[in-house]
Amino acid sequence: MVLECYKLFKDIEKRPGMFIGELSLDRINLFVTGYYTALIENNLIAESKNESFFDWTAQKLGYYESTAGWANMILAYSLGFDPKEIIWEDFFARQIAKEEHIQSIKLFYELLEEFKNEMSEENNTTP
Repeated sequence: MVLECYKLFKDIEKRPGMFIGELSLDRINLFVTGYYTALIENNLIAESKNESFFDWTAQKLGYYESTAGWANMILAYSLGFDPKEIIWEDFFARQIAKEEHIQSIKLFYELLEEFKNEMSEENNTTP
């Protein structure tokens, strides 16, 4: 889903207020997931069977698993929660300032570019 919607992510990065209003990774995730679902439901694209961004993000940031979702993992990491010892209830109970959301969005876009570059390199490598 992430690579299929890469252009949309980049459009959101340029003008987030136009797409999501209040800045947060959760809003970006919800907007793009809805967009992606609409594409699938209207047979404009085939559903991606191998979405590795969740697992890639977990591994990159040091989480044991990716079940929290990429947006929560990135936000928690940017807030200083230890990926190996995170208590998700504490994370979800925390109030998050606008500046903290902006910082997590910056981290997301850095990771998105890194992921895209790695996937491009893997696809261009011949066995």
